[in-house]
Amino acid sequence: MKTLITVYESSLKNMVFQRDAIDTLRQFSEVVWVEEGKPYTSEQLAADIGEFDACLTSWGSPKVTRQVLEQAGNLKFVGHAAGTVVPIVEECIFDHEIAVVNANAALAKSTAEAAIAMMMAGAWNLHGYQAGLQQGRWSANSKETVLGLYNQVIGLIGYGDISREVIRLLQPYAPKILLFSRNCSLAEAEGLGVELCSLPDLLSRSRIISLHNTLTPATIGMIGRNELALVQDGSLIVNTARGPIMDESALLEHAASGRLSAVLDVYAQEPLDKDHALLKLPNVMCLPHIGGYSGYWKTRLGATVIADLERFVKGESLHGSITRDKFNRLTPR
Repeated sequence: MKTLITVYESSLKNMVFQRDAIDTLRQFSEVVWVEEGKPYTSEQLAADIGEFDACLTSWGSPKVTRQVLEQAGNLKFVGHAAGTVVPIVEECIFDHEIAVVNANAALAKSTAEAAIAMMMAGAWNLHGYQAGLQQGRWSANSKETVLGLYNQVIGLIGYGDISREVIRLLQPYAPKILLFSRNCSLAEAEGLGVELCSLPDLLSRSRIISLHNTLTPATIGMIGRNELALVQDGSLIVNTARGPIMDESALLEHAASGRLSAVLDVYAQEPLDKDHALLKLPNVMCLPHIGGYSGYWKTRLGATVIADLERFVKGESLHGSITRDKFNRLTPR
C-alpha cells in the first residue's frame, strides 16, 4: 500500500501528523510526503495521484477534484486530518469506490470544551469583571450575582459530535438542556436526557443559548431579529459554530442595548476587523476562532484518520466515515 500526505506547511505537518502516528502508518503502508514549504496544487495532485492507494490531507491541502479522480486509478481512501471535507473533495468522489473520512470527532472534543469554557466565561461575566478592575472598580458582594451554569436552562441549537460532547460535559452542573435539531430523534434526545423542542420554545426558555449547527443555505441567518427578540433579558448567547448563522447586526443591537450578552468565536467576516463594533461592547467577549485549538486534540488529528485507514485495510467499519448525504449537510468552510 502507498499513501500520499499532501500537507506541505512544516508547522502544520509536525503538529497534525505526530511521529507516533506516522510510525503506525508505516507499519502497513509506504508513506510519501509532498515537498515541504512549497504550495501543492490540485494540478500537481492529479499528476501524482495515480500510484497511490490513499491520500491524507489537512488544512491547505489541494482539492481532490474531478480531474484528480480521473487520474486516481488506485485511490481507495481519502482521510482529512481536520473537520469539514467540503473544501477538500468534490461531491463526485462519492460516485467512486473511495472511502472518505475526517477527524471531526477529535475537533469536536476541542470545540465542545471551548464552548463550555465560553459559557462559563460569559455566565460568570469574567470579561466584564476584568474590565472593571482595569478601570479601578471592585466587586460589590452585597448586591452582585452572576448567571453561572448550575441549574440553568441551556439551549443547544444543532445536533452532532460537538453538541453531544457539550451535553456530556454539562452534566455536573445539573442543567435543564433544551435541543433544537431536525437531525435528532425523540428517542435519541430522551436517551441523552435532553428535551427536544422548537426553536422559538428554546429561545424563549433558555438563559444560555449555544449554537452548534452547520452552515448551510438553510441555516444562514436563522437567528435574526425576530428570533433574538424571543430571548429573555439577561441571557447569554455563545457561538462556536459559524458566524453567518446569526444576524450579526441584530445581535449587535440587542447586545448594545444591554439586554443580552455574548461570547463569540466566529463572525460573518473573518478575521474580525480590529475596529468592529462588537469589540467595543463591555458585555461581548470576542475570540479569534479558537474552538479547535486544544493541543491534546489537535495533535491527534493525523492519528485519527490513520486509525481509520488501518481499519479500512483490515475491512473494519470506519469511525469518521463521510457519506454523500452527510457531505451535503457539512459546513462549507
